[in-house]
Amino acid sequence: MADQAIVPVDHSGCLSLYDISIPTFLRGQHTLKHLLVTATKHAQVNDISLQELPHWTLHPDMKPLTFQVQVASNTPKKFIDVVTGKSGVVFADDETTIEQLIERCQHTIDMLQKVEKKVVNEAHVRNNTINLQLMAEVYNVTPQHYVTKFAVPNFFFHLQTAYAILRMKGVPVGKLDYLNNFLKRDD
Repeated sequence: MADQAIVPVDHSGCLSLYDISIPTFLRGQHTLKHLLVTATKHAQVNDISLQELPHWTLHPDMKPLTFQVQVASNTPKKFIDVVTGKSGVVFADDETTIEQLIERCQHTIDMLQKVEKKVVNEAHVRNNTINLQLMAEVYNVTPQHYVTKFAVPNFFFHLQTAYAILRMKGVPVGKLDYLNNFLKRDD
């Protein structure tokens, strides 16, 4: 049998931990900010008190819009803390106005734009497993599992819930308002 050269595998088309997390969170924060700005304009035009908006819910037993925005912000923040091994930005979770929620989105965008790709992609070197606590349960997961099975789905759950609250209250947003930032190309 003749010697065969080992051909290296080209991973240039593979998605990295950074690729599936930070750009997704950034686009989602831009979407959330757009939805909140649209809701503000809708309230002003329709003589709806801006003080009401943060308290809107889909159902009486569900958490309000404020909570949805906070968790959509805290999820990427916690992801960054977990994968970098450092505690970074602190959000007080004390927003009470729509203006503060919009500002919270912008602070989250600013935080995400500072994240270094290399630091996120080397998370597996620092953390082979992450202890993810949800309620009384603790799950031992890899950084890849954490982002794909928890962080991104949790982020989308709260982003979608915020969208649904606004839509249910009559804010004129549609599918493209939700998807537009996700459909833009990275150039």
